[in-house]
Amino acid sequence: MKTVKKNKKERLDFFRSLYENAKNAHSGTLEDFRRHMEQYRGSDEIDGGERALTVRNITYEIVESQVSSDIPQPKADASFYSEERERLAVSIEALLRSLRDRLPYEKLVDLDERYTYIYGGSVWFVEWDSNADFGDIHGGVRVHCISPMDLIPQPNVYEINDMEYLFLRFTTTRGELIRRYGISEEDSYLAELEVSNEEFDTGDTVSVILCFYRNEKGDVSQFIFSGSATLSDIEGYYKRKIRVCKRCGRSEGECVCEGVPTFVTKDVESETVRDPRSGEACEVPYYMPKGFPIAIRKNTSVEKRLFGQSDCEYIRPEQQAINKIESRILQKLLRSGVTPVVPEDTSIAINNTVFGQLIKMKPGESMSQYGTVDTTPDISQDIAEAERLYEHSKRILGISDAFQGIGETANESGYARQLRISQATGRLESKKKMKHTLFAEVDAMIFQHYLAFSDEPRELTFKDAFGRIHNAAFNKYDFLVFDAERGEFRYDDSYLFSVDLNAGSSYQREALWQRNLENLTAGTLGDPTDPSTLLRYWQCQERAHYPYARENVEYFTELVRKGGAISEPNNGKAEGAAEEKRS
Repeated sequence: MKTVKKNKKERLDFFRSLYENAKNAHSGTLEDFRRHMEQYRGSDEIDGGERALTVRNITYEIVESQVSSDIPQPKADASFYSEERERLAVSIEALLRSLRDRLPYEKLVDLDERYTYIYGGSVWFVEWDSNADFGDIHGGVRVHCISPMDLIPQPNVYEINDMEYLFLRFTTTRGELIRRYGISEEDSYLAELEVSNEEFDTGDTVSVILCFYRNEKGDVSQFIFSGSATLSDIEGYYKRKIRVCKRCGRSEGECVCEGVPTFVTKDVESETVRDPRSGEACEVPYYMPKGFPIAIRKNTSVEKRLFGQSDCEYIRPEQQAINKIESRILQKLLRSGVTPVVPEDTSIAINNTVFGQLIKMKPGESMSQYGTVDTTPDISQDIAEAERLYEHSKRILGISDAFQGIGETANESGYARQLRISQATGRLESKKKMKHTLFAEVDAMIFQHYLAFSDEPRELTFKDAFGRIHNAAFNKYDFLVFDAERGEFRYDDSYLFSVDLNAGSSYQREALWQRNLENLTAGTLGDPTDPSTLLRYWQCQERAHYPYARENVEYFTELVRKGGAISEPNNGKAEGAAEEKRS
């Protein structure tokens, strides 16, 4: 993309104009997003201006029934096999698994699930934080899940990697602007307030606009602004940069110029490493990712849309029809009652207050002269229609009673229930695949960031198939290969990313526990009475997150190590026999 190369103000005007044009083109989608969120929250708004008297929020119920806390586990494979590349693939997986534990993935997935079903997608942003501190290791990735409301894409382009530019919106404070971007307090008042009116004063809360764009060379670049304040302007976002003295050319730590030197930012193209063949020092180009650090999860794919289709959009007609029917039911019930019937010349006052009146009969009057008219309406048809619409909305999204846990029988086993749910969720499989695709893309971006910026080895641990813990390390220099055609070293990033389908998600665990037990009793793991077989069984259960499996693994590990037999507690007899043997 060709940008303005002139002064600071002209560049700010250029990107502000680009942002306003993109936002205007995206305004219809933003309005749809607002309507979807209001529907999820239980809005009484009905298309056409009408308002419902009451809301039965089936949208919230259906969306929440699909939310899964499952965090897909990473899987990396070499694009072509070699023993060394397979070892490196294991180190990549170990790195990604450690980040699953270190970063707040539980919160990110919780946001991602709701964003996806409500808006039709979610936005994930990966960035390298040089100030992150992990003990003796400095620097690491930060992963963010962002609302689609805060992504303004290039108009009429429907894939992130095909875009020339895109914008992200964030909210922060003036103090954070000063600390993070190094601007003066005076310039911080040029920032745009998040909300500015007399009724609600946000004080120091401001909006920050981050633009990722491709420069004329195709390199990803970054421009950040807020209101009339330019916060950051980085040409070549992934390039290594150092500050050097404008006079002597040395870095900040090496400059010896007198007075107050002026420093400028300079790109660093290569680094010095040791040639693994000769042991001599050589220059190697720094690794540079090629794409934007943004990934999008779609709900269900739609032609010519950046995001997928919202579940709220699918069932909006049913939600509004149910709100109308429920409002009608409420009106009927509020107007219903029991109306007294009395003679025309009665001398008493009647109202509908229960036991509020004492009626005394006149001499010669008969009780048959008095009566009531019951005006309670029949709402059975309204209720039936509301339930029919509710079932209709669930069928539209492929959600059955079995998926929601409704209709279970007391004598049904966990494995049988799991099979029934799996069959019922066949239509939702594409949504799960989109989630797996998103995590594979995020993992690939994380790997590329570590190749680009991680200069120190990352010490890691992982478990093998026998449950043994091994030390491992992710070292970006292990990925250096010599390109014979170019006659130079380069970083090998040709690894394929997916998710480990055998890791077992939370809603599959009970089925995995049952299958592991069946394998044990069937003898497929070995002799069920052999301690080593039982150790293998409990290792499988531990990987499936069976409660207290870790204690059993430790017990049988020690038993196998000592070569002992399984003790059989029998009212203290086994313990007494062991004591007798020792004596």
